[in-house]
Amino acid sequence: MRIGWAIIGTGRVNKKMVPAMKAAKNSQVVAVLSREKDRAVAFAAEHGIERAYDSLDELLRDPQIDAIYIASPNALHASQTIKAAEAGKHVLCEKPMAPSLAECHCMIDACERYGVKLGIGFQYRQYPAKQKAREIVAAGGLGRVLFADIKVEITDRGMPAWYSEPGMAGGGITYLAGVHRIDLLRFLLGAEVEEVSAFVGAQTPGCPYEEVVVGILRFANGAHGTLHFGLNIPHGTNRVELHGSSGSLFGDTNSPWWDGYSPELLVKSDTVTTRYQFQQTDAYRDEIEDFNRCLEGGGQPLATGIDGLRAAEISLALFESGRQGKAMRIGA
Repeated sequence: MRIGWAIIGTGRVNKKMVPAMKAAKNSQVVAVLSREKDRAVAFAAEHGIERAYDSLDELLRDPQIDAIYIASPNALHASQTIKAAEAGKHVLCEKPMAPSLAECHCMIDACERYGVKLGIGFQYRQYPAKQKAREIVAAGGLGRVLFADIKVEITDRGMPAWYSEPGMAGGGITYLAGVHRIDLLRFLLGAEVEEVSAFVGAQTPGCPYEEVVVGILRFANGAHGTLHFGLNIPHGTNRVELHGSSGSLFGDTNSPWWDGYSPELLVKSDTVTTRYQFQQTDAYRDEIEDFNRCLEGGGQPLATGIDGLRAAEISLALFESGRQGKAMRIGA
C-alpha cells in the first residue's frame, strides 16, 4: 500500500517534512495547500509536488490523498481536522493540537466518528534515546521517580508571522517549543500531570506572545517537576533530567532546528554510570512511517489525539495559573 499524503501549510516545518515524507517507506507527497494559491504553486514547484491547492474542499475531493499533514496556524487545526475526517482522510496534526480543550475534543470525536486515524506531531517520542529513557523508567531503573526537570532555552529566530495575528497562535514559546517538552515528560514518566503552578511572561503590543514560562508540576505517581521555556536566552540549554530513589537520568531536548540532536543518554546510580549512544535518526521520517504503519496494519500512532489533548490541558493550566497567580488542578 502506497499512502498518498497532502500537506496543509508551506511554512518552515514543511521544508523538513516534505523530504521526510519522500524518504519514508510507502509514502508519496501528492498535494500541498496554502491560503494563497501562488505560495502553494511555488512550494509545489520547489519540492516536486504535483498538485497545489488554495481550497481545502477541493483538496479533500482528491481521490489520491489518503492522509493529511496539518501544519497551518494553530487556530485552524480543529476546523481543518474535522473537515478532513468528514472526507475520510486520516490526519497527522502538528502541535499544539488546538488552542482550546473544546476544539481538541471535537477533533478526537470527529476522527472517531468517521473512522480515521488522528496523530499529533510530537516527534520527540520517535528518538531512540527518549524511547530508551522511557524503558528505563518503566523497568524501575531509577527506582521511584521523585523529580523531573525539563527546559528549552533559545532566542527568537524568526517567529512565523501569524504568531502576531490575534487569535491565530494562542501562545508563544509554550506552543512553539515548550509543548514538546510537556509531552515528553508525560511520555518518559508514563504518568499524568495533576496540578501546575506557573509564572508566565507578559504579553505586550510589541510582543503579543509569552517569551518565558516557569512552572512546577505535580504528577499522579507522586513525582514533582519543574519546567522552563525561554525565547529570550541566547546561550541557554535544552535538557531533561529525571531523578529517582536509586538513580538519575540525563539527556538533551535539542531540536534539528537549532543545535542538532545529541543521541546520548547518561544514567547514574551509586555504583555505576552508563552512557548510551544512539545513531542519528530523522524523527520526522520516523513519525511518518509510524503513522503509515497504523494505516496499513491498524493500531494507533505513537502520539494520539488523547496525547494532544493532555498536552493542551497542561499548557492551558500553565497559562491560567500565570493569570490567576495560583495553582491549577488539571481536569478540575
